[in-house]
Amino acid sequence: MPSPLVEAWAMSNEANRYLLKRIPAACLQDSYAPRTRTVAQQFAHMHGVRVRWMQYAAPDLVGRLKTFPRGSTPTKAQLTSALKASEKMIARYLERCEETSAVKHWKGSPSTFLAYMVAHEAHHRGLAMVAMRTNGRKLPKKTVYGQWQWGKTFNER
Repeated sequence: MPSPLVEAWAMSNEANRYLLKRIPAACLQDSYAPRTRTVAQQFAHMHGVRVRWMQYAAPDLVGRLKTFPRGSTPTKAQLTSALKASEKMIARYLERCEETSAVKHWKGSPSTFLAYMVAHEAHHRGLAMVAMRTNGRKLPKKTVYGQWQWGKTFNER
């Protein structure tokens, strides 16, 4: 059974996967203003922040994970694969943090670090949806609200 922190992290990542899976490929290039991240780049940024945190806090967990080059627009398959790998990396780190009750380079508890990560990623999911809306693309209500039905399995929705 996973720890409560890892379980909460998994639920947050379920929301990422849920939304990314349902975003039409044509929307991946959308942005909400000139010189802002595209939808694809929002998800790439989430992955990049994860990797960069671990490069400082737990470089042994990073392995071969790389960030996407600045300005690149990864495909949905590339994003899905990268996010899955970095999700596992952060989960392993959270387990380690629970054992030590500390997060390297963080001034709070492991639960506050998790809260930061979850809030950061929810913010970027929101920016991705704003980018699509700004470009006249409205996701179905089931998709918009479905990402907030935490705890249901990915295939149930």
